[in-house]
Amino acid sequence: MAFARHSNLILGAIGAAFVLARPTVVDAFVGPSSKVTIAPRITTPITLQESTSSDDGANEGESIESYLQQNYPLFESLLLSKIPNIYGTLRESDSTDGFTIFCPSNSVMENIDSGRKVQISDPRNVEVTEKLASYHVMPNGKVTQERLKREDWTVPRSADGVAALSIGGVLTVGGELRVGRSKSGGFMGFGAKEDGGVVIGNNEARVVKSTIVGNGVVHEVDGFVAPDLIWRYFDQLRIPGF
Repeated sequence: MAFARHSNLILGAIGAAFVLARPTVVDAFVGPSSKVTIAPRITTPITLQESTSSDDGANEGESIESYLQQNYPLFESLLLSKIPNIYGTLRESDSTDGFTIFCPSNSVMENIDSGRKVQISDPRNVEVTEKLASYHVMPNGKVTQERLKREDWTVPRSADGVAALSIGGVLTVGGELRVGRSKSGGFMGFGAKEDGGVVIGNNEARVVKSTIVGNGVVHEVDGFVAPDLIWRYFDQLRIPGF
């Protein structure tokens, strides 16, 4: 009996730890620090005073649902639409703080392996698909391309004289994503130089185009911003023939 009570206490503690460790749906900026911090949910509306000159504008009055269906149909149908009530959430955000979406380009979606497409579409994988999609959505915060590129001159520069970005990362529905500078050139990973662009996530998906849609912004990226680890969960489900 004492052993059983001891076991129940251990299981209860583990369960409580998992509840506390669940990622909070927060939508805020993470400063340029190596230490990961989870910001609290923003409960009061904020307005980002910034220029959007580097972001193209969509048709006035066009809904985010209509825009994505017309311009990024595969991302919308295979991923984003799998998040419960996502458009209701985005419409609410559109009237307050705005929203940000990191949208893989059509070529990225078209080049997904056929086996992966089957896994993403399989209803048994709906929770994993939702998690993959959720890393691409920040519902309570409009972060323009200019804001992503903005430098922080209040902190010392790096050894090579580069100023830190004022945003070290963003918090999406799925979790935290790193924000960094894109590089090009070099050989075998050496000698590459910053080229003025921005990358999102550990996969360093590059922002190639940004479009203002209502009170939100859609950043087209050249890859998935979600961690690669998520794809392993898809592999746990065997798809016959693949």
